[in-house]
Amino acid sequence: MKPWSERIADLQNDGWSLTALASAIGCSPQALSDIKQGRSQEPRGMAAVRLHHLHLSGAKPPVDPVPAGKVA
Repeated sequence: MKPWSERIADLQNDGWSLTALASAIGCSPQALSDIKQGRSQEPRGMAAVRLHHLHLSGAKPPVDPVPAGKVA
């Protein structure tokens, strides 16, 4: 089984930002960064379950809508 830091890196390589990923799993970007950097060993409770699910499912990051008047 991959360490949490590798799972986070995999998701970032798939286009997830730390902010979007933290929001999706229900923790702060700082907490997720601490896990990625090895300052904390693992996410807590449901955040761990959600992170595991996102990693296994290959879920794509949310797409920000293009603001009115902007060209994508």
